[in-house]
Amino acid sequence: MINRPNGDPDGRRPARAKAALLGEASHVAHALVALLKRANIDASDCEALVKEIVRQENIALQLSYGRVEGRRRFKGHSPQPLLDGRYKNFLYLDEGGKSFPEPATQPQFFSLAAVSITRQENHQYVKRANAVKSQFLGRVDITFHEPFMREHDGPYSFNGDKGKQAAFDQAIDRLVTDTSFVAFGVGVRKLGFERDFMQTHIDPYLPTDAYAVAITLLMERYIDYLAMLAQPKSMGHIIFESQGPREDALHQMEYVRLFLEGSQWIEDGAFRNWLEPGVRFVPKQGSSPLELADMLAREIFEWVRGECRVTPKRWDLFSNKFYCRGDGRMGKFGLKIFPDADVRDLIEEHRKRCGAVADELKAPNLREKRRR
Repeated sequence: MINRPNGDPDGRRPARAKAALLGEASHVAHALVALLKRANIDASDCEALVKEIVRQENIALQLSYGRVEGRRRFKGHSPQPLLDGRYKNFLYLDEGGKSFPEPATQPQFFSLAAVSITRQENHQYVKRANAVKSQFLGRVDITFHEPFMREHDGPYSFNGDKGKQAAFDQAIDRLVTDTSFVAFGVGVRKLGFERDFMQTHIDPYLPTDAYAVAITLLMERYIDYLAMLAQPKSMGHIIFESQGPREDALHQMEYVRLFLEGSQWIEDGAFRNWLEPGVRFVPKQGSSPLELADMLAREIFEWVRGECRVTPKRWDLFSNKFYCRGDGRMGKFGLKIFPDADVRDLIEEHRKRCGAVADELKAPNLREKRRR
């Protein structure tokens, strides 16, 4: 079992100092490149050095990000939470893209998405989804699936009828809008993850597989929601889309690992207190909130693939559903992009649009002290 110190202050403070030094080195190196070019001297070696400095700075920034805080911030642990009579909160998960390494010609991104929903709203979603399927597809045993829906491929082509395609899109938009759920998601930039955390710096807190990393990051955010905002107080009941017996077993193993070890940011007891110890794996059949998770996974995949600068088809609709508490940092926002050092400004803009409130806005007295 990995020893996980509270918040890792010893590791993150030096990373902050290293990132600051590398930032200064980057400015000097860029200036040197400009001077060499003015003097008509080959600057290719210096340009390579600049790239390496920027890469190392991004690694240090990623390791240094956030506050130094303990893992035991969720109170009210129960010795046997299954006897507390809490409500069940259902979390449906699905993925977009491939979690394993792929050829360079393929998109190097992976997304894991989840929707948190109550039992009653789950039933309402099935009724609404079946009504849409009956109207447009003439059957209810089909399962909504991306990217075929947005590309109007397969059963969603409607023989090229543009009017029916537009009406179907509007019906799906209403289905997403009218269903009450809380959204969570993780986008993994596989090349950056492999380069910055597997090849040159092995992070002792992170699994080595993109899917396992996504499970950890998503469950951290779901735990924050259950412990801090979910009403009534509930136990998380986790439902994955089944990938096959071996894949399901691996995902179950990573989930159980959180119960035994916790993560860098959250202690193991919090996972045991707020989540049921086992997960369900179900295939996609008919209507279920797994369809919403499938749609959201595609939205996150396209947003990450577009370097967080694009607006996928239903991005605004799902963004309105993302979990958000306070400033949205350190696990208080439902969406996590990893690694994110070079796109953090864009991510912060998105969080603010989703309702994240800066610490300075919440604490004007503190803001005045900082000015002084």
